[in-house]
Formats: sequence, structure tokens, C-alpha cells
Amino acid sequence: MDRAAYLHRMKEHLMSAYLLSEDKAETMIPVFVNALRSHMDRLAELAADSDLEQLGRASHAVKGALLNVGLHDLAETAAALEQQCKNGVCSHDFQAMITNLQYTVSRFCDDR
Repeated sequence: MDRAAYLHRMKEHLMSAYLLSEDKAETMIPVFVNALRSHMDRLAELAADSDLEQLGRASHAVKGALLNVGLHDLAETAAALEQQCKNGVCSHDFQAMITNLQYTVSRFCDDR
């Protein structure tokens, strides 16, 4: 999915879930994108430190931010990462989930 498709999906979700007008939803998207970008930056920092407790909290924040904009498929990845952290698991799959989230989120957060 390209940037325009993600942004459209987010706008549609904001309009239906929060009963926002199209204009209001378009105004809110940059706010949500900036918050998500901050959460993803924090996730990347913590992944380098391998602090599973803090990484679990950051994963939870990313999951919530993704759910707020209707990106349930990506939120499932963040939820799986959160669960691995809670279980004390740090595997190859763990890093792959973080990389996948970073790549996918950058596709619609990056406005270049």
C-alpha cells in the first residue's frame, strides 16, 4: 500500500470511528502521524538497548497509536511484539517485527 492509500484509510477511519468531518479528519491526521512517528522513534531506541520492559511499553504505545487511526493489521504486529516483551522473549522474529513496523510506518509517515 502506498502513502496515499494509507492516509486515505486513516481518514476514513477517523471519520467513521470518531464521527469527524472530512476537513477535521484531514486536520487530525498530521497530529496522529507525528505521535506515531515519535512512538516509532522511541521503539527503535529501546530495541537497541534490549530493555524488554520498556520495549513492551513502547510497543503498547505504538499499538494504541495504530489502532487510533484504524491500522489494525500493523497494530497486530505491535501487539505481538508487546506480548513477546511481556514473556521475556527476544528472538530473531522480535527484531524482524520491529524492522517491519519501522519500514511500513515510514511509508506513510515520511512526507518526502
